Amino acid sequence: MPVRAPLAPLLALLFLGAASADAPEPRFEAVREGLLSPGRGAREGAEALARDLARTDPMGVAALWDGLDLRGRCLLVRALGAAGTRHAAEVALARAGEGEPELFRALLDGFAAGGEASLFSPVPDALPAARRDAIEELRLRWRLEEELARLKSPTGPTGHYTGQFARVEKLGPGVIPILMDITANRARPLPAETAAGPYVSIHPHMAWFDPEELRLMTAYAFSEVVQKTDTATIEELLRLHGEYTNADESEFEFEREDLAPSIAFSLFDLGVPKPAQDRIDELERRRAYGRMQEVDEALWDLGYAYIRIGEFDKGAERYGEVLEYSPSKAIAAYNLACNFSMRAAREARHREDFKGLALDYLERAIMDHSYGDWKWMEEDGDLSFIRGEPKYQELLRYLQRRYPERPKGKVPKGSSARPG
Repeated sequence: MPVRAPLAPLLALLFLGAASADAPEPRFEAVREGLLSPGRGAREGAEALARDLARTDPMGVAALWDGLDLRGRCLLVRALGAAGTRHAAEVALARAGEGEPELFRALLDGFAAGGEASLFSPVPDALPAARRDAIEELRLRWRLEEELARLKSPTGPTGHYTGQFARVEKLGPGVIPILMDITANRARPLPAETAAGPYVSIHPHMAWFDPEELRLMTAYAFSEVVQKTDTATIEELLRLHGEYTNADESEFEFEREDLAPSIAFSLFDLGVPKPAQDRIDELERRRAYGRMQEVDEALWDLGYAYIRIGEFDKGAERYGEVLEYSPSKAIAAYNLACNFSMRAAREARHREDFKGLALDYLERAIMDHSYGDWKWMEEDGDLSFIRGEPKYQELLRYLQRRYPERPKGKVPKGSSARPG
């Protein structure tokens, strides 16, 4: 039986050569002229036509290469990357491996538009090693973003629970620098580049996220993905925490008030408790000496913080204060249900008492304070210990009848409170 040479290297060698000697047909000539046009509309039309042609004749499209300037070549590579066929992707990879970083970034844009079928096409063996590594990282980014999108609550704010990122952890330590990029909202430059812009997602389902919600999620992921022995990542988290904690409030209000504490709780789980304790000490000062609104917000955040670091009695006490007078009580009661559900799972001596309290507070959240996000309630791992209880199932059926469209839970405006 004849030995067949691998297709990818042959394609790479073929398309790195000269263009076809045959005169191009009118459609290909129209693509060439459009890609060289100074008009934006003409270029966009030519790119769309090139993408369509690449699905059936990627070789013919690639043959236009030699007559194009850098901008035209970027558009051509992007069209090939977006075509969504194996051959077109192989050609695009071979072409983008020739030189300028702009070509490779255009290819990434094309893959993002073309989706999974395009991105996971075989990599040509002739592609330079640096470009092959970049493609592998891009594929890992796709898989990570796919998992993050799977964790996104479709009905309300995405909270945090133990074990939430188990599938992310299975992707391996290569996801850690990507999680850091998302949390810091940065994009690492390609070789030969000195700077890059903010992080840009490639998976289409990432459009479901509010940027702040996404960064909060990744800040919490470090607690389950990073090992305590990974001192380099821990030092980077400490640096990032310090940067956001000390940022000017008028310029970085979100990072200062929300992202820094989320990083602090991950550091707590990684054996560095000081940032989380400093956060709690500051909140206790606000609770003791602040104005009414500051006290209300401090109580919310203290209830969450104490539960997050395992001080369940203090968490219950602070959320209990919220229930005394706060106008926004649904999430406080919900988080108390989570608190006692977790304690029931961990403390066998008082298991039945804690289980009863968890169900009582869940009922208060739903019946007294109009909590309605039953989809998140079903996903939240912190409630797993009471999920099989008849009372839980009764409350779930009530919500499903009342809210068939799965409304968002009520979250106090201007507060960082969210379901635990």
